[in-house]
Amino acid sequence: MLVETNVCTNDINQGLLFFMLLAVKVLFFAFFDICRLIKRPQDIPASKNLLTLCLMLYGVLSIQLAALSQPLDKAIMAGGLEVILIMLFSFVLLQINGKSVRWVQTVTALSGTGIIISIIALPLYLFIGIGSDSTVNSGGVQVFGLLFLATLACWNIAIMGHILRHALDINMFLAIVLSITYIWIIFSFTSAIMPTEVN
Repeated sequence: MLVETNVCTNDINQGLLFFMLLAVKVLFFAFFDICRLIKRPQDIPASKNLLTLCLMLYGVLSIQLAALSQPLDKAIMAGGLEVILIMLFSFVLLQINGKSVRWVQTVTALSGTGIIISIIALPLYLFIGIGSDSTVNSGGVQVFGLLFLATLACWNIAIMGHILRHALDINMFLAIVLSITYIWIIFSFTSAIMPTEVN
């Protein structure tokens, strides 16, 4: 009887694990479709649990990226600041446009796509030598990496513009302007709180 109970419990656990992995896969491709400018933030579930998970992962990856060029304490501050600002910026924009009901889906979409962009950016950072004392990559190779990084930054702006366009019901040009404004705000706050150290 005990053996049958254990087998049943194992089957249930394996079933739950399968469905969890399936849910992660579905969500990943949903966020990736937003990155491809196919799906909209409205296509993401309005789940506070999903929002919390995405913000946590986005914050961790932001800290990881910042830690490549900053001390850990400053990287943690930068990652936390980015998460707070993405929530505040979205809230203010949606509130002004009378669409605050879309906040959960908008921030989930922004942080979820931010996770994908960060995952792509991390190896690029390492490829061009950010966070490394050695200068293995130089000349044309480093320029090639920087070109990819610049392309990724432009793609990120396009993704944010796509999300804001649908969340706020505005045209793409204005959405791109708002995306660039958001990135400028992040850069300004980070630079003010954590000025670059000159050796």
